[in-house]
Amino acid sequence: MQNSTVTEFLQRNKAIVAGHQALPFFPEFKEAGVPPHPTFVVACCDPRCVPEYFLNLKLTDGVVVCRNVGGHIGPAMKDILALDAYVGLATVMIIHHTDCGTLHFTDAIIREKLMERLPQQQEIDTMEFGSIKDIGLEQSVMEDLKMLRENPLMRKDLAQGATGYIFDVKTGVLSPVEG
Repeated sequence: MQNSTVTEFLQRNKAIVAGHQALPFFPEFKEAGVPPHPTFVVACCDPRCVPEYFLNLKLTDGVVVCRNVGGHIGPAMKDILALDAYVGLATVMIIHHTDCGTLHFTDAIIREKLMERLPQQQEIDTMEFGSIKDIGLEQSVMEDLKMLRENPLMRKDLAQGATGYIFDVKTGVLSPVEG
């Protein structure tokens, strides 16, 4: 049985189809004005942290947005490598945000809850879930930048040109983090 929220989303989709403008396929990007070397943005999957909104992004900005818990670089690394190999990325932006859930939980709490449900799954004991409760936002962004720059598979100029930011969910301000 379908979830009522999903049903509502499908209804919303039907409502916008009539006004939908066809989007270009890859071979049509140049003609549509999409830059050949996109910017890669890594951000949190929190619904308050939407780069398309707070960066006011348009298709012709050529931005790829990858979202995960905490906006961490680790889970996005394969995506960056793949896209850079395929199209050649222009730059990488790492964006974390105030009041992130990763500031409120610890990896140990998540492991404990998972072990309650799946006690036979011993690999849970070594899993990390992105908690930054003990280090804070700024240090987390700096560690993500360091991880990107130290990845031996990453193109050096791309890694060195990467930048990090903290998005304030109350003010909308995007503040740079040196790292």
